[in-house]
Amino acid sequence: MGKVARQLSLEALVAECVPRDAVLALGGLHYHNTPMALVRELVRQQVPIATLVPPLDGSLNADQLIGADLVAEVQFAYLGLENFGLAGRFRAAAEAGRLRLRDCEEAGFTLALRAGAAGLPFAALPTDFLPAPGALPTVRGVNPRDYAELVNPFTGAREVVIRAITPDVALLHCQLVDARGNCGYLGAPFLDLDIARAARVCLVQAERAVPRLPDHCRAVLPGYVVDACCVLPGGAHPASSHGCYAEDDVALADYARASRSDADFARYRVETIGDSEAHYRRALDVDARLASLARTPP
Repeated sequence: MGKVARQLSLEALVAECVPRDAVLALGGLHYHNTPMALVRELVRQQVPIATLVPPLDGSLNADQLIGADLVAEVQFAYLGLENFGLAGRFRAAAEAGRLRLRDCEEAGFTLALRAGAAGLPFAALPTDFLPAPGALPTVRGVNPRDYAELVNPFTGAREVVIRAITPDVALLHCQLVDARGNCGYLGAPFLDLDIARAARVCLVQAERAVPRLPDHCRAVLPGYVVDACCVLPGGAHPASSHGCYAEDDVALADYARASRSDADFARYRVETIGDSEAHYRRALDVDARLASLARTPP
């Protein structure tokens, strides 16, 4: 019959399945389909992260973990609050030298995840990343740990390659999960399917459990890739969950302000993230907010 993903509570999913000092990857993109409930629970349980791999375009998901002083290193292509400005906790940690940075460009970041998903040690970048003769590529100069040059054995030409990304744990958000742990996306999966296959352990939070995934899912992550999941309606808030609700611009703006100083973030952590997901939902009246942001599934 094959593996069946365990269904656990949010608290148990983090306590039992996320090791300390892991390489941890987050799914979604910007403010869409990002596993915010799992991120908040990592903050509450104070789980240290050796290397954080945010989504291709990371946002408050990574910023909150960095603000909680849980992250030693971040490998990223972009990390900011998009239309709300800079990611304040990320910037403060980077400027203070508290955070090691492994800067990647978006094409290389994507190819590195796909190499990890395919079981390959590295991926070759498009040829327009090659520098002029005798010069180093900018990306290799910034991040020599992950970029290198080699000679193409078929053509003799120089190639720029990037090390594969192989997370210990992936945290993802989807809309539907069935009894066998098959995960259905009602919108874009972004790089989630690659992240799941590249990781050693895949953990998913879902909006709703269903007996069987409907035919109109835009993408499906098969259950044999998923190790455990939790069902938590509204778990992506204040980000969006495609087909369920839009992003909450009011709550996102509040977080952007809170991220600007140590004191403001500390207050946000106590008053908003709190000691449980129930606290978070009461503090922001999440159920009422989600009702006003609701989207009808396709």
